[in-house]
Parts: sequence; C-alpha cells; structure tokens
Amino acid sequence: MKICFVGHTFHGRTKSSAFMQDVLRDLGDLTVLDSSPEDAGISDDAIIEHYRSHSYDLWVFWQTEYVAERLLPLGLRNAVIAPMYDGAWARPDAFFQQFVGCRFASFSRELHKRLLQLDCRSVCFEYWPEAGEAIDRPFARSTWSAFFWERRPREIPNARSVIQQCRALSIGKLHLHAAPDFADEGKGAHGYRFRDKVNGVSVSTSKWFDNAADYHAVSTTPLFYFAPRLTEGIGMATLEAMARGQIVVAPDRPTANQYIGHMSSGLLYDPDRPYALPMLGEAQVEDLSRAARLRVKRGREEWDLDRERLISFLTEDGRRWATTDISAHFGNKLRRAVRERRLNRRR
Repeated sequence: MKICFVGHTFHGRTKSSAFMQDVLRDLGDLTVLDSSPEDAGISDDAIIEHYRSHSYDLWVFWQTEYVAERLLPLGLRNAVIAPMYDGAWARPDAFFQQFVGCRFASFSRELHKRLLQLDCRSVCFEYWPEAGEAIDRPFARSTWSAFFWERRPREIPNARSVIQQCRALSIGKLHLHAAPDFADEGKGAHGYRFRDKVNGVSVSTSKWFDNAADYHAVSTTPLFYFAPRLTEGIGMATLEAMARGQIVVAPDRPTANQYIGHMSSGLLYDPDRPYALPMLGEAQVEDLSRAARLRVKRGREEWDLDRERLISFLTEDGRRWATTDISAHFGNKLRRAVRERRLNRRR
C-alpha cells in the first residue's frame, strides 16, 4: 500500500503527528510531504505538482485540509482528512461539505459532532501517549512552581494572565518560555517577561533552546503546567505534561476539556474569567498530580484497543464497528462476544 501523508512543517519539529505516521508506516510505503505557512504557498504548489505526478493508494491530510481543497478539482477522492479543532472550528459548513468523496478522522468530539450534522463521513478517535515513569515531586506549597510557553502573546493565555493565575493559585515560581509561534506577535508585547518578580511571583525567562534537553529540563520539572493556547487540535504537550504527573491548567475549551476533568485530573478555567480559580490545598494538589497520570495511563489503554479501529478506517477493510466514536472498540468487543456465544451454543 502506497500512502502519502501531508502535514505541517511545525508538526515535524514538535513530532505531534509522529504517532499517526507510525501507524501509516505499519500499513505500507509512506511518503511525507510538508506544508509551510511561512512559504506563502510555495510548499503547497510543490504538493500539487507531486499529486499530479505520483499515484498513491491513500492520501492523508493532517491539519492541511486547505491543501486537500486545492486538489478537489484535480479529482481527489477517497482521501482521509484530519482537521484539528483549533484550525478548523471557524470554517464555514460549505467548506467541509465539499469533501463528499473523502473521509474525516476527528480527534475532537466537538468537531466530529459538527461533521456528522453536516452529513460528512467522520469517525472520532482519541489519542493518548504512554504514561512513562512517574516523577517524584514535592507537594509542599512553598515548592509550587509552573511552566508556561507563551505562544500567542496577544491572546489569553499570555504571560500577564498566567502570572496572575499563579498568584491566584499561590504558585510562587513561574518559568516563562517566551517563544511565540509568529515572531511579529512578540514585538511590542507587554514587559512582564523581562521582570524577575511580578506581584509576588518569581519569573525566569527563556526564548529558545539549541538543545532539546535544556527545554525538557525547565518544562518538566514544575508541578503545574499552563496550556499554551485557547484551543488545541489534540494538545500533545498538555497530554505529555499530564503523563509526567504535572497539573495542567487550561482554558475550558476543546480539546483540553475533552481530555482534562476539572478538579479531577487538572484545572479548567473560563477564558472570560481566567482568575476565578479554586483554592487548592497540598493534599488536593497531590491527588490531582496522581490522577492526571492515571488518566493518561487509562487513556493509553483505550487508545491501544482503538488502534485496530483506526487501521480498519484507514484501509476501509469492510469491517463493521458499533459506532463511529471512541467507544466503538468496546461495542465491537461486545458484538464479538455475543457472536462467539451463539456459535458455541450451536456446537
């Protein structure tokens, strides 16, 4: 099976789409093409030319539905499109309805429900990473610290809002990674990132790291991890933080509110009232840390079971599944059990 995967250059750096590429490699010969928004369409033109000159059994568009749209007049059919909530929620209904010959792989329940309402062929999945080894952390209030990557300085969450949230949660230290997605957004931003202490919160700052290990050291050590954006596609960084036992503080928006239970495996806040946060005790913080990691562990078990359904969806092997949602593998297991019981009775 020959497969072409069209992704983002940014995801190539963050490895957030690596799990899907691994699945596709197990299915056949994989070619990976990247779309770069910084190339002003040049990279997309190259993908169009590649489509004209190559033949594949399956095309997968990972948050690059805008490239798939350009291929529709050239006869694109039977492709799998995986839009992400953060980039697709504002698209008009007609945009999705034009893909009548394609299928959607949704990693957001909200987006999946909308696609179904539009009569699109959508199947919902929920990815979880490995939980990994637990990290021993002190939970005394005097040791509470946090990490925040400021990716969109002009939006909430940003340095200013997160510092105030730290103050509301009694977090005494914050490491601010001031590396916006788009360099121009960092120009003229407020000066919070250049101060050592703001409203009683000690602030350390970094801009970028040449060594990934240095970034890993400052981002994984703190007990609290602030989600970097208002909405996410999957939110891989926050899932990895939960897997480390960090308490993720995130906006109550997709897809964070799909993966995080407020006061059960993390903290969710209303972006219109970002400082309305609960008072936490040391015992609660310890419980939240443990629950976050347990949530990832259980989620990973579900993903491992659901991988078979994803492969069935990608290959269109004709198997029938109980539903198009993330519980389908469980329903299918029940159907198998009933069928086997009937066969045994006949024997």
